[in-house]
Amino acid sequence: MSQSKEQVKGLALNDIDTRGGKYVGNWRVYRPVILYDKCVVCGLCITFCPEAAITRGDEGEPEIDYRFCKGCGICANECPQKAIEMKKEEEEE
Repeated sequence: MSQSKEQVKGLALNDIDTRGGKYVGNWRVYRPVILYDKCVVCGLCITFCPEAAITRGDEGEPEIDYRFCKGCGICANECPQKAIEMKKEEEEE
């Protein structure tokens, strides 16, 4: 018996191909900025991102797709090296 996603309760699924299917960056107030000189490429930011907006780049480093990032700050909170800072959307990097 097959169940659709709507019928499965208590399970969070991230579809990495569509990343939720909605662009949310237009209402974000804070955005995460990766400090690559501090990053040890542990991948925790990728694991904990609820929108799957962070992926591995060509050399394994995290890359943020700001179209899908809602600025929740979970990645910055979970980073053990404090290599992600949350900045106001209007601020320059």
